[in-house]
Amino acid sequence: MTAIQQKPYLIDSVIGNGRILACLTQTGELVRAFWPTIDYAQHINKTEAALRVNGDTTHYPLSGNSFTHQQRYVPDTNIVETTYSSAQLPFAVRSYDFVATDLDVIVREYLVTNNGGETVEVDLLYLTDFHMEESPIYQSVLYDNQFHAIGHYRRKYWTLIGGADRPFGFQVGNVSSHLHTRRLNGYGGPTSTLGSDGAQVFTATVQPGETVTFPVLIAFGSNRDEAGEALTHARAMGAAGLRAQATQTAQDFLARGRQIATGNEAVDVMYRRSLLVFSLMADAVHGGLIAAPEFDPFYTQCGGYGYCWGRDAGYITTAIDMAGYHDIGRKFYEWAMQAQDADGSWDHRHYMNGDLAPAWGYQADEPASILWGMWQHFLITGDEAFLQSCWSSMERGANHLLATLADNGMPRASMDLWEERFAQHTYSSAAVAASLFAVADAAHQLGHAEQAAQYRTAGETIRGEVEKLFNEHKQSWYRGINLYLSPEEFNVRKEAGLGVHIVQDEHGYDRAVADYDTIVDASLLGMSYPFALFDAEHPSVVATAESVRELCTQKGVGGIRRYENDIYAGGNPWVLCSLWLALDANRRGDAATVREVLEWVLDNQTQTGLLPEQVDKNHGGPGWVVPLTWSHAMYVLTIVEHFGK
Repeated sequence: MTAIQQKPYLIDSVIGNGRILACLTQTGELVRAFWPTIDYAQHINKTEAALRVNGDTTHYPLSGNSFTHQQRYVPDTNIVETTYSSAQLPFAVRSYDFVATDLDVIVREYLVTNNGGETVEVDLLYLTDFHMEESPIYQSVLYDNQFHAIGHYRRKYWTLIGGADRPFGFQVGNVSSHLHTRRLNGYGGPTSTLGSDGAQVFTATVQPGETVTFPVLIAFGSNRDEAGEALTHARAMGAAGLRAQATQTAQDFLARGRQIATGNEAVDVMYRRSLLVFSLMADAVHGGLIAAPEFDPFYTQCGGYGYCWGRDAGYITTAIDMAGYHDIGRKFYEWAMQAQDADGSWDHRHYMNGDLAPAWGYQADEPASILWGMWQHFLITGDEAFLQSCWSSMERGANHLLATLADNGMPRASMDLWEERFAQHTYSSAAVAASLFAVADAAHQLGHAEQAAQYRTAGETIRGEVEKLFNEHKQSWYRGINLYLSPEEFNVRKEAGLGVHIVQDEHGYDRAVADYDTIVDASLLGMSYPFALFDAEHPSVVATAESVRELCTQKGVGGIRRYENDIYAGGNPWVLCSLWLALDANRRGDAATVREVLEWVLDNQTQTGLLPEQVDKNHGGPGWVVPLTWSHAMYVLTIVEHFGK
């Protein structure tokens, strides 16, 4: 059994079809593949494609140092093109990676051109080490004589990996010991074994100037026959036919979305790329929206991203709806109604199937964002049947929020939107107030006058309390009140004469808290955008925006950090926070700030045109999660808000 691979955190490109989500490095290595939903299970431990020449068993990994690499998306598609150049070998290599539209098949199409003056034999060696169902144990690998493919399986998770036809050679298990043999040790050897590694060899004779194609098809199914059927259909269509279909699918998807032409092609290309990202990050099976492809399953640097957050989804679905994809938005809220807890709340985050994901505490902005988003969906679509279908869910959600209000009229203490501190947060309070106003409007629309008045009154109370929380010293709203402290922090603040006190939590434990959280935070822009708790010209809104720009701008590379002295992942500026500044400024007609932020965002996209969560504070460019769906959502919201009206 091979060891679990330490995979790169930074993803360079993603492909998918709503059931499969797969990730590649900039060198063309396929490092992750999620199926049958885009968050679970991830089956790849290691894959490698390599070339061999004229029967020599020396192999040259395409992702290795023998080649230099360039990568991009084929324009306006979810097809990744990687080119490989080598001074050692007389070949030009190009690959196309994508997922078939209607089949659960990853297509890896390698085109090898002979740039030399002699006819050569070229082998494509394809090695696979799969940990099906994310497990390094209980794995089996086989060669399937019916489908002429390497099979990896564990329980109901199967993959069959094959070429256009029967391979020239194969190996199951103990592959490394037989790489010196051109055809490996498959024929005449064992065709099934315990373990996780396998390999195949495909070969062709290539004339000078000729190009040959080696397709590798990775088909998934819940049993051998399902995977085999998918592989058979993929072979019948051929890699070129599947690529043409994937191209048409992407073009059709873009065509049915909202068309916006800004006059700046770079801005427009990113807008279209963001729409295509939505097509990858929306789960076609259940309807959830993933924050990002999971890249840190062992929580070595963070708590993971391969989940659905109600907070992110409120922004993402609004962007999706504003871009014209109302079916995706509606499917998400149908999913959300199924994931809602019996008490009307929504938990911290969920798997795509609606199950509770690993969590670290209740966040008031999560249920609030979903309720607010439901009303936004109605406002954008005018779909009264949708509103009626989700009214019961909205009512239970709003009643839950009412039940969790503290004595001061604000939402009780919970985790903040960045999931780092526990307090009565200003942003969370704004989200709850906005959601109560939204449900009040829904109640009025559906003729529930008494409930509409009840929810609106509670929202107004919260708004009144938030309005009092302006910090004259920093010219910004306080980030929150009643901030929970460690005993050490409590003593430091107390000795410094800062406001602290003791509260008793719901379990009867004494907790040390600070009267105010004075840190300037980009989320305080939420008072204006998107929650419109206060008008964009409100003096406190304007002052807070200036304080965010002054205290959260990253020196050197620019961009807006989440808050003063942020240290997460090195303390970098965030794409979504920078776009948040633009969205708030846009409501005051500040086109200069919008243009400035858009230029910065485009300067810091990946080579393939994806938006990260963060930008490296020292060197610029992507510094952490790629792609972050919320970043792309904020980009689309900025484009639609600024250019689409």
